[in-house]
Amino acid sequence: MKKAFVIALMASFTVAFAVTPFPGPKGHKVFLKASKSPYLLENSVVIPATDSLIIEAGVEVFMSGYAKLLLRGSVQILGTSQKPVAFRNADSSDSWNGVHLATGSQYFVVRNLIIENAFRNTVTQSSGIFENVHFVNNYYGLWVENAPKVELVGCSFRRNRFALSVGTGSVSFKKTEIRDNVFGLYLEKGATFVGDTAPIHDNLEADVRRESDEMAGKGRKVSHSVWQRIEAGF
Repeated sequence: MKKAFVIALMASFTVAFAVTPFPGPKGHKVFLKASKSPYLLENSVVIPATDSLIIEAGVEVFMSGYAKLLLRGSVQILGTSQKPVAFRNADSSDSWNGVHLATGSQYFVVRNLIIENAFRNTVTQSSGIFENVHFVNNYYGLWVENAPKVELVGCSFRRNRFALSVGTGSVSFKKTEIRDNVFGLYLEKGATFVGDTAPIHDNLEADVRRESDEMAGKGRKVSHSVWQRIEAGF
C-alpha cells in the first residue's frame, strides 16, 4: 500500500511539471495548441506587429513571476464555454505582469478566456472584442487607454482591486458584470462608455467613479503618465 502511494505521488508530480515552453514564431505565427497544453511563460514575450498569436480552446498558460505578454500583432484567443483558455500564475504566492494588447489597426478577438492574478492587463491604441472573458483577482483587471473601440460582451470582473479603468477612447459594455471588487468602473476624462451600468454593483469602495466628478473643485493631481511610469516598473 505504501509503495503504491509513493508511485502515485511521483506520477502526480510528473504530470504537474510536464509543461511546454511558450513557443516562438514559426512563419510569423505563434500557435498554442491544446494538445501541448499547459504552457509555461518564464520571461516577458513580445509578439511583434508582423506576427500573429493564435490560441486554441482549452489551452492553459502558466506565468512565472513578473512575466509579461505584449501583443502587437494579430490576436485570436479562441476558447469555448466548455474549454476556456486560461492565463494563470505559476506560483500561487507570486503575481505576474499581465497581458498588454497594442495591436494598432489589427482588430483583436479574445473569446472565453480566464485571466487570474496579474498586476495589470491593458489595451492601448487598439480595437477589438472581449467575449466571455473573466478577470479574476488582478490588481488592475483591465485598463483601456487611447483605444478607438473596445467591446466587452458577457464578461465578468471579480476580486480585482481596480476592475475596469477607461481612459481616452470608447468602450461598449453588454451583459458584463462588475462585482465583488474593491473599485468597479473608473471613467477618466475623455472616456466614452456605452452600456448598462446595472450589473456594476456590490463593489467594496465604489461601483462607478468619474474623474471629472472627483476632480471638480480640487487642486492639481498627479499626471496619468507619471502613474504609468511608476506602475511600468512593478
